[in-house]
Amino acid sequence: MSGQVAVDEASIIQALRRVFQFDGTQSGDFTLQTPLRVTREKSVTGTSGTEISAIAKRLNEAKKRDESSFQWENEAEFSLVSLDQIGAFDRFFEDREFTGQGDNPVTFRFGRPSREFAAYLLCTVMQNDSFMRSGRGRMILNRIRGGDHRSLDVSLRPRSSRQPLEVESLFDVIAEGLRATTLRITATKANSDFETLANSFLFHAAYNIDAAARIGLESWFRPQTIQRNRRTQADTFEAPRQTYDTDLVHHYLMGVAAEIPLLEYLAYYHIAEHFFDKVFNEDLVNQVRSSIADPSFSARRTKDIQSVIRIVTKVQRQVKNEGGVNEQRSLQLVLDRFVDVPRLAADLVAYDATLVDYYNNNEAPFAGANKVNFHGTDEDVTRGAIAKRIYKVRNALVHAKEGELPKYAPFAHDEELAREIPLMRFTAEQIVIAHGKVL
Repeated sequence: MSGQVAVDEASIIQALRRVFQFDGTQSGDFTLQTPLRVTREKSVTGTSGTEISAIAKRLNEAKKRDESSFQWENEAEFSLVSLDQIGAFDRFFEDREFTGQGDNPVTFRFGRPSREFAAYLLCTVMQNDSFMRSGRGRMILNRIRGGDHRSLDVSLRPRSSRQPLEVESLFDVIAEGLRATTLRITATKANSDFETLANSFLFHAAYNIDAAARIGLESWFRPQTIQRNRRTQADTFEAPRQTYDTDLVHHYLMGVAAEIPLLEYLAYYHIAEHFFDKVFNEDLVNQVRSSIADPSFSARRTKDIQSVIRIVTKVQRQVKNEGGVNEQRSLQLVLDRFVDVPRLAADLVAYDATLVDYYNNNEAPFAGANKVNFHGTDEDVTRGAIAKRIYKVRNALVHAKEGELPKYAPFAHDEELAREIPLMRFTAEQIVIAHGKVL
């Protein structure tokens, strides 16, 4: 199994204690200091040791599991991320169930996470210190703890809900407070390919209602390996001292705003790509100029003139064969001209202290991209390695021929791609800054 995190009775109780800020464990039971009122007539006082044990057992019986899915013999549950900004997918499928036809019918049910999935998130995400301190974390905690002490059917349940709030367990309260959506699949045929079934349903849904979701955890549930506000705080923020090229700024803003790693990476790559024609043509001019300026060159000798012609002809042939300038060569030239390796390394360390060693010791598997040694003494060699890695990652993102390996698989490789984004982003930032004009 991938992404294994130990979830047992002890870890669940520990997580409950932290979330509710109360140590109320007696003989394996967890009792709240103050009951949570879920309707005018009903309150939740805690959970029993028997329920905690059953949830832990169920989680650990999963035949396959990762951070966003649990799969058993005849059932599976997948966390979903809506890909439309207005929430059309969630509104359409909220609390709905669909059963297929045939000899082996499959049932698809959408709604809040199961008690098991809620317990898993409780023991993983809700134990992450940075998440607990974040605005999103505090908001979720407030909902789970009862918020403004109104009944939970008012404070938790969305206005658009079709069904009244049904809460029988403390884990139901937690599941509601997380405001996450899961897809539960039940199959009569044992050991079905549940991931294929889930993705097939998501395609069917997108095709018919023009709203999309994918399997995965919402970004706020993912443990953050990178701190976003890396450079300054509000009280030390200053007005800019340079103006920057508008086209480059727009690409950069698109990258910062992008919620899909592929789009973020390509937005930053386009900043470097903006200068490909310019640096490639200037490089050709410099090659010709160097040949003419060489003291051994003579305009009277035919072979010397022919050598210059060969330089131009070779480049023109490459451009024709490749449908444009040599992109990897152009990327190398852009980096050589505008990127300072020590500054890039310092930015990476400030952003995430593990990244420099990660690039030094790891390839990007989905792209077949090479390692980058930031500890070397030759900056030109390091820049060359950076250019190759960036270009291979870019190719993996934009080319998807069947049978071509390695290649990027949407969503499946997002975690790996996310670790490539800082290298591309900080490279792009230096290029933007290099073209700034002092106010």
